[in-house]
Amino acid sequence: MTKILDIQQSITAANGNVSLAKDLFTMLLEDLELRRQQIENSFQSDDMVMLEEHIHKLYGATAYCIVPKLRQSTEILEGLLRKQDYSQLKNLVEQVLQEIQKLMSKGPAFIKQDWE
Repeated sequence: MTKILDIQQSITAANGNVSLAKDLFTMLLEDLELRRQQIENSFQSDDMVMLEEHIHKLYGATAYCIVPKLRQSTEILEGLLRKQDYSQLKNLVEQVLQEIQKLMSKGPAFIKQDWE
């Protein structure tokens, strides 16, 4: 089973700085509701340019906060958007939105943990 958050890899991505890793994850969580709305709105209005931009930003945020499921789903969706391959768009957007929702609901518990 893939983890929602890999704390150890997040710390490694932050050059071993536990405080920075936790801060970056906190910032990601604080930003997720806005990202979710932007992705949903772009998808519903068929604005593929904006959808790709929002997915790209979210994918970038997952480079320092190691959230494997969200990172993988955004990577796949971004790749297809760049190719303008919309054949699986609805399913992939739904998958990204589900991963965002899981992270929003389970993420705060990770912040309360001791990351040392």
